[in-house]
This record gives sequence, C-alpha cells and structure tokens, in this order.
Amino acid sequence: MKCPHCSGRTAVGLDTHSGGFTSEESPVKECGACGLVWRIKMEKGAAKLDIIKQVI
Repeated sequence: MKCPHCSGRTAVGLDTHSGGFTSEESPVKECGACGLVWRIKMEKGAAKLDIIKQVI
C-alpha cells in the first residue's frame, strides 16, 4: 500500500488491538519512510483516510 503522505511503499501493518485502533476491515499501517500512521476505514459505504499520527 502506498503512503498517503510521501507515496513510499514500505508500509508496515501494526497490531494495536489493545489500543482499539485496528480491526480486520481497517488495519493500521505505518510508513517506514516518513513515519505516518494511518488506516483506511469505511464510513457510509465510502473509504475514508484516517490519520492517527501526523508526520513531524
């Protein structure tokens, strides 16, 4: 998956079930290049980008 910030392709899936961020339908990803943390979630049938941690 391509990073929505830097377009890098070194995204890593994060297992953060205890934090309540991830689920099977919208897993949390972290970019290995810039550090952005995001997920794509479905809202009212449309895919929405959800930024969890901004790039500094």
